[in-house]
Amino acid sequence: NFQNELRLYNEYLWLNTDGDGNQNMTTLEFRTPFLEGKWQYRVRARYNALKADINDDGIDEIDASGFGDIDMRFLTVPYLDVPNKRAFAAGLELFLDTASEDELGSGAWTLGPQVFYVKFLQRGLFAPGLQYKISVDEDTDRDQVNQILIDLNYLFMSKDKQSWFFTDPQLIFDFEKDTEFAIVDFEFGAMLSKWTDIQGQSIYIRPSIGVGSDRPSDYSVEVGYKFVW
Repeated sequence: NFQNELRLYNEYLWLNTDGDGNQNMTTLEFRTPFLEGKWQYRVRARYNALKADINDDGIDEIDASGFGDIDMRFLTVPYLDVPNKRAFAAGLELFLDTASEDELGSGAWTLGPQVFYVKFLQRGLFAPGLQYKISVDEDTDRDQVNQILIDLNYLFMSKDKQSWFFTDPQLIFDFEKDTEFAIVDFEFGAMLSKWTDIQGQSIYIRPSIGVGSDRPSDYSVEVGYKFVW
């Protein structure tokens, strides 16, 4: 049931560095159905502010702000079994090398095919996903992108469907950098119609925890707004 969606959210991250490090990332996201609603197109644009004292010497070796990489995704549901409440979704994500500063992007054009298995539950769903990201063109002084990401999405809805809890333990295996880590999100959200007459709009807060010595961030918190029509 793909719909038009507009999302605006801001994430603040405490980075895993020897010294102080933080990143503030504001994202504007738009989703829309096409081809008679059988496909969904998603695009995300970001503005980043990044500061990091990597060597713990009291000096910010990284201090940059500007636009980050833009990414786009095409998603469809090739298999839907309504009686057994299950489905498969498949998509292709494209990451564009559009960052205004080197520190704010990957420096690579990257493809990310992905697949999800979706099991619909009485009051939510469980949707594990697998994505493989591989760069097809990189700047000469930047690493290739070669990653596998595993997501364990779980959504639980309230009885009135006006609020929800969502969690996404994500495992990242980076074969180019020989690192592996996890990021665990916990989202709490509610429809604005729970308190007002506003329909189709919601807000949420999503704290997360980084796990593993290779984690890029220790903690983060994201707040967001979504409008569906």
